[in-house]
Amino acid sequence: MNGLDLMNLSCYYVEIGQYWLGALGGQAGMELPLERQADGRLTGACRERVTQRLRAFLKKRPWQPRVRVVCALGARGVALRRLTLPASTREEVPRLLSLQIESEFPLPPDELAWGYGRFGHAQPVSSGPNGKQEFLVAAVKRKALEDYLDIFTACGASPVFTLAALARSHVCPHAPATYAVLDLGQRSSELAFFEDGLPTAVRVLPWGGQDLVQATVKAAGSGTPASAGPAAETALDCLARSLDGQLAARKIYVTGAIAWRPDIASQLSAALGNGADCEAVKLTAGEGRSAALLGLRQAIEQDGGWPSLILKTKAANGSARVAQPTPLRWAVLAAVLALAALAAPYAEALLLKSRLAAKLAAIKQEKGRLGTVDRELEFLHYLKQDQPAYLDVLFIMAKAAPPGTRFDTLSMNRRGELSVRGSIKDSQQLADFRSKLLATGCFTNVVVEEQTPTPDRQKLTLRMSAQWDAARGREGLASTVASSEADKSKAAGKEMLPAAAPNAARSSSPATTNLPHRVESAPSSLVPPPSSP
Repeated sequence: MNGLDLMNLSCYYVEIGQYWLGALGGQAGMELPLERQADGRLTGACRERVTQRLRAFLKKRPWQPRVRVVCALGARGVALRRLTLPASTREEVPRLLSLQIESEFPLPPDELAWGYGRFGHAQPVSSGPNGKQEFLVAAVKRKALEDYLDIFTACGASPVFTLAALARSHVCPHAPATYAVLDLGQRSSELAFFEDGLPTAVRVLPWGGQDLVQATVKAAGSGTPASAGPAAETALDCLARSLDGQLAARKIYVTGAIAWRPDIASQLSAALGNGADCEAVKLTAGEGRSAALLGLRQAIEQDGGWPSLILKTKAANGSARVAQPTPLRWAVLAAVLALAALAAPYAEALLLKSRLAAKLAAIKQEKGRLGTVDRELEFLHYLKQDQPAYLDVLFIMAKAAPPGTRFDTLSMNRRGELSVRGSIKDSQQLADFRSKLLATGCFTNVVVEEQTPTPDRQKLTLRMSAQWDAARGREGLASTVASSEADKSKAAGKEMLPAAAPNAARSSSPATTNLPHRVESAPSSLVPPPSSP
């Protein structure tokens, strides 16, 4: 299980101390006292009480997947070692560390829950012959975690264990490269030294908030403790003496409930001396708002990171102490899935019934419009078949008219009777124009009714009438279009011939038809093509 998988799911955070257990999930928090036996294991009554309270706090349903819980362990019973390994790949590191653990720890790796973090993790691993890597290994007895594993398993949770000292480092603002974190508890305190973001040493101090309270109450001689005074300074002197010789960093972050007391950080700095700089870390008050729990939530939910040291709780054979779901639960789940599969078709029919009814009503409504659409379509076909072929007539006349011809008026009725008025160069061109119209086969009769010279004797005014043959008009129009395309291809071939042999090209080409290149009334480039039948 990696950090990315857990970050994508909702997590609960739990801190396990020597005398209490705290939990945080969302905005809800919880704190429970712990009762232990002489060997440090939880009593039976305590285990039962903690299981019930955690089960109610997690609110996990039987059909839901296991809840992800990140647990922060106190420093009691935790051993830290700084180990050096030769240059190796990331896959070889766990095996090499396991060999080192056998020589550094009194117990074999199979009896330990251990994890590691690398110093200078931002730097690449050296691959040279003398490359070295430094790792921090944290280990705790596997039996010490059995009670917690059983409790979380009974609650339907999958726990992941890390160090509380490492979690507290995430709430320290602007931490330098080396610093210390002092967590002041009620009965005892924890002191952790950090380097490159990893705890290099962890100490449990026999001093807590109760010592400060008892000292101030005794000095005041009443049941109300004083917040400051000589008694408080004396109690802090006792804490400073317990720290004598253990401080390796000048910057000390102070956490815990009593760290909020007025001037406690400055009084502790004065008691320690040697230039120690103590800074109280103020956090949100409330149940389940310890520095470790808030640090875990900040690292995972806000910073998008993950604790750099996770304790592995799996045995050597790779099996984890997580109780498997009972066969009855799997049988119930299988039955529910089978019923859902059988009911899915019927549920779909019931859910989509209203939508299907609406679609059927819309189809019936559209069906009534089909008769109107058919009648309108038949009317359009009638108009298309009976309309005069205006465009076809214009196209043929534009192709047959000689250059310089001008049409002033052109009319055509539904019976195909055509009347044209215009002007042409001379009578010879008029005769050729009439012959070409008859040669197309589109007209049954073409009559020149009038031809009169203009006053300047340059042109002839004409008036012609013709009868359009609707049956043969399409065939004649197709032959006219084919001849026009052939003329265009021949003209293009002449342009592509080399300039050195114009006579050869002219002699080899067949005689072209005398078709006009321009008509004044309607140029051929502007006349639309014949409409389809």
